[in-house]
Amino acid sequence: MPEVAANATMKNADPDLVVHGAQFEDGIGLTRSMLKADFTPGMFYETNAPSFGAQYSDGIGMENTEGVIYAVSHSPEADTPGNAEFVAKYKEMFGTDEVPEDAADGYAAAQVMQAAVEAVGNIDDQEAMASWLRENEVDTILGSLSWDETGAPTGEFLIGQWQNGKPEIVLPADVSTADIEPGWHPGAGG
Repeated sequence: MPEVAANATMKNADPDLVVHGAQFEDGIGLTRSMLKADFTPGMFYETNAPSFGAQYSDGIGMENTEGVIYAVSHSPEADTPGNAEFVAKYKEMFGTDEVPEDAADGYAAAQVMQAAVEAVGNIDDQEAMASWLRENEVDTILGSLSWDETGAPTGEFLIGQWQNGKPEIVLPADVSTADIEPGWHPGAGG
């Protein structure tokens, strides 16, 4: 019942934009309840659920994906060092055309660890590795990664948008695979 009340409140407010920060199941649930309430804001952004590809489109219906915007760390189409090889090997090993973002994130984490160990020369000297990482960039399949003096990552996530039944990268412009399109258009995707 809380979702119905939340959607009624959002629908009555008539927002131009809804931003939803949640994990996968919550993202699917909110989207379904918005559709059930016939509530379609002008723009709809969810943090991670839409990045799950086929799981997301299966969860809300491909026809309801059109225009949904989301944050993502990896694109199989990205022109980053080693990405094409990673994507090809993943598809070969797992027999799928879809490469999960989490798999790419894990691979990039290993690339970062490898670079730090090779630079320091010792896997046991974690302080030295941390210091090296705060002072250097590491080229990965996610792009060039770097960290500030506290160890927090710097840079930007990719912004994706479902267009014509598939996820596209729309920001930043220098790595985009499509231009951003205005609006969420449930019933039109696929």
